[in-house]
Amino acid sequence: MPILEFSPLDPRTINVKTFDCGKEAINVYLRRYAARNMALNLNRTFVLPFTTQNSTTGEHSTKPQVAAYYTLAHQTLVREELPDPSRLPRYPVPVILLAQLGIDQRFHRQGLGAKTLVHALRHAYQIASTPKGLPALGVVLDVLDHDALAFYQSFDFFLPLTDNPMKLFMPMASLAAL
Repeated sequence: MPILEFSPLDPRTINVKTFDCGKEAINVYLRRYAARNMALNLNRTFVLPFTTQNSTTGEHSTKPQVAAYYTLAHQTLVREELPDPSRLPRYPVPVILLAQLGIDQRFHRQGLGAKTLVHALRHAYQIASTPKGLPALGVVLDVLDHDALAFYQSFDFFLPLTDNPMKLFMPMASLAAL
């Protein structure tokens, strides 16, 4: 199964219907809402497509499928929600939300989760640090469940955002090292 490169979701050229990461909320988002939200300019979803070959003919399927995906959006937080808020203004500050991240079950335990997370974080850094981008203080994750929390905590660079352990934060300055 040749894996291609991350690219913005285009449902006309990518088959999202076969994606199954084992978490129904993540599956439903990609299948039903990702393209719609992109059309509304609410966020951007990026997919890592792969192609399959017919074992009889050796030909590739007509539409690539999704091996992994992530969604980025902008969000604002009040300073009291952030670690070390003392140097921040009293009005809400911009952050990038890593809203979705999913790996198709066919690719579990192959390192694709880490690759997708690093790509998403680098992409967030690029958005926030380029002159034509939009500045952001860091990246926020609203973690889906305890499995996802264990995955993110294994990287040892996320900070708790609030007293809620399911909200994580990574300052933009820390992303420069990725």
